[in-house]
Amino acid sequence: MQKKLIIFLAGVIICLGFAWYWYNKPREGVASKSTDASVRALQLYEAFNNNEAEANKIYLNKVIEVKGMVDDLANSGEEIILTLGLQPTGGGISCRFSPGKEVVEKNITKGQEITVKGRCTGFNIDVNLTDCVIAK
Repeated sequence: MQKKLIIFLAGVIICLGFAWYWYNKPREGVASKSTDASVRALQLYEAFNNNEAEANKIYLNKVIEVKGMVDDLANSGEEIILTLGLQPTGGGISCRFSPGKEVVEKNITKGQEITVKGRCTGFNIDVNLTDCVIAK
């Protein structure tokens, strides 16, 4: 009986160790990843706005480069959300930089045309990109 208890506790400790590792594992950035697609902000937005299911097949969870005009910058402490290609309907490409120091260091401003590299996470009024970096 005591042997079974020791084996059980060892199994629980191993499982907790794996869970702790996966929970605390740092996110893998996109800076060193190859780009799956390059597109202009307006083309990306229209692809999702016109046929979201088809656009998901092409862009969802892929690393993409998007070129467009900076229409808005929102700074929330460590994170900066930059919007490219704002449409009359209010949608655009929402690019999440976390941490946002790269945007500040490169002095990115409204009206500037830039290329952003990030992972596409879907469409909800805006096309959302996470783990963004300024593409070279």
